[in-house]
Amino acid sequence: MALTDSLTRRLPTRITTMTRILAIATLVSNIGIMVTGGAVRLTDSGLGCPEWPRCTPESWVSTPEMGIHGAIEFGNRLLTYVLIAISMAMFLAIVRLWDSHRPLVVRSLLIGLGIPLQGVIGGITVWTNLNPWVVGLHFVLSSVLVMLAAQLLHRVNLELRHDGEAGRPLVDGPVDSVSSAMAPVVLGASWIAVVLGTIVTGTGPHAGDPGAPRHGFDPDLVTRLHTIPVWVLCAATLAILVRQLRHQASPAQRKATWWLVGVILGQATIGYVQHFTGLPILLVLLHMLGSAVLIAAAIVLVDRLRAPYRTRGLDRGAPTQASAPR
Repeated sequence: MALTDSLTRRLPTRITTMTRILAIATLVSNIGIMVTGGAVRLTDSGLGCPEWPRCTPESWVSTPEMGIHGAIEFGNRLLTYVLIAISMAMFLAIVRLWDSHRPLVVRSLLIGLGIPLQGVIGGITVWTNLNPWVVGLHFVLSSVLVMLAAQLLHRVNLELRHDGEAGRPLVDGPVDSVSSAMAPVVLGASWIAVVLGTIVTGTGPHAGDPGAPRHGFDPDLVTRLHTIPVWVLCAATLAILVRQLRHQASPAQRKATWWLVGVILGQATIGYVQHFTGLPILLVLLHMLGSAVLIAAAIVLVDRLRAPYRTRGLDRGAPTQASAPR
């Protein structure tokens, strides 16, 4: 017990630049494993390790006989341990701030719990021979972790930017009723687009293994359905942008909106080009990366327009009533 108390007292009691570095690593690593997971599927390496948690019934690791597909799949599994290490470091960096920065600690904890859950779902994908519904669930949970990581980084940046001053709101400029109403539409449409995107992918040719099952939907139909929430997202984002141009939005709010506009334009361009060029692997991989960035950009914009979060200050201590955890 004394040793535990001694180690606990060594943990940080302030948000520092190192906290920000760990938050960046948390976001980048969770986006990164989505991309490497996509690479596993796009190279037909989804069953490179045909068992889970072992790679084969006899071995925990890939063997030379399994070739490049086994190496790719096993390499992606190893990245899970990198994510676990980063999430543990992130949690330890802020756990002593539970009383004052509870929203940050909770997000860090949820990310840490979500990573091993991802591993379990990954195992189920192997057991089900890459069932497209399970593969889609795997991608959606990764997107949830990216969203939490983006919020965590955004709020850590806010705390550092105001240098220990408590009570500074994340919403740092006027927000009219239209922008406020459109913010959840942006987030909701982004999520629907991502979920429908997994169905489009599960209907397409990149199954992860030649023998893996596919959705029996019409590819053109599910692609058209996928574009509906994208157009809703475009309309809601445009409405927010127009209102900000007509009113005194803060620079941070405008930056968040323009960043989302750029992501939408990039995703739309990649999406249409990949559709009309037969889904080349590189473009599909870029589109998956864009999906992760889209969720991150959407939640940052929503935070800038609606989040009740206020800075708690860098020093550990009880939050004021105005900054009660949300």
